[in-house]
Amino acid sequence: MHKITKIIAATVLTLCSIVMLPMASYAEGEEDQQTPETWLQLSPTAGTVTLRSGEVISEQSDECPDSMEEGCIVKVTNIGSAPFTYRIYASPYAVQNDGGVDFSEESATSYTQISRWLTFRDEGGSYQKELIKSINPGESQTIWYRIDVPEDVPGGAQYAAIWAQTVGSNSNNGGSGVQTISQAGMVIKGRSIGDTRQTAEVFDYNFTRFTFGGSLDAHAKVKNTGNTDFDAYYSYIAKTVFGKELYKDTGAVSSFPESEHDIDIKWESTPFIGIFNVEFTVTAADQTISETHIVAIMPIFVVVLLILLLTVIIVWIIIIIRKRKERKARTLV
Repeated sequence: MHKITKIIAATVLTLCSIVMLPMASYAEGEEDQQTPETWLQLSPTAGTVTLRSGEVISEQSDECPDSMEEGCIVKVTNIGSAPFTYRIYASPYAVQNDGGVDFSEESATSYTQISRWLTFRDEGGSYQKELIKSINPGESQTIWYRIDVPEDVPGGAQYAAIWAQTVGSNSNNGGSGVQTISQAGMVIKGRSIGDTRQTAEVFDYNFTRFTFGGSLDAHAKVKNTGNTDFDAYYSYIAKTVFGKELYKDTGAVSSFPESEHDIDIKWESTPFIGIFNVEFTVTAADQTISETHIVAIMPIFVVVLLILLLTVIIVWIIIIIRKRKERKARTLV
């Protein structure tokens, strides 16, 4: 659980909450290193909540993320040089088969419904689907959010993203007419109390067993057929026929409900020629596939030489057999 949360946080840092640095036009001779006017940060980058049927998660609820002691909040900080207006809203967090993430409503699934249960508290104490606020340079603002869990909450996991996005700048960027936008996100992961299934299907499993040269490859697909995320582990180990380890590649990929993920391994710096024992293992939830086979790297010219050598040996054996028959025939006469 902790490992998956760290992976989600890393994904957000990489794909979602990287602040999009303004592309403002600077006057000739002006330093590019100056602080952008429009630049915000959002913290934390990830949080996990427990979803119980019919419960309202807000304030300092025990189900709020442990990453913020204050409770169900996010903090927006203006680290730019000018005041700006921003909006806070939630969107689905849907992981695609290629490992990418889609935040559009069109990508919503039964595992991203939590984005529809999220609302944010305004200055009057009411909760809204979206807030518009202004913030000054160096200022931090606390935004409280609430999750209204339905009575028929499905079992398994739920995924959403909370976004802070600028909607305009109070400056005119020196009259250039260029409006810059900054955006940062936080992933909310919900784990419901109920029927949680971690099941998977491993298919398209194969690895190179013979090649004339070059790399040795291995491939498999993992399909998450359950209702929550898990890590799929893989291991590729090549040894000599005497047991000496030559190459090893191990790791894990995060698998999300209703998605498929590729596992690809490439051993590039292979010996010029050789015969090895290769074991390729994939473990995903309740499924494990592991096979060990003899793998050979044999350049074409070596194969040709072996064929020629084999041909010579066969011809030589045939000649010897014929000579023996002739000798026996003469002896009988």
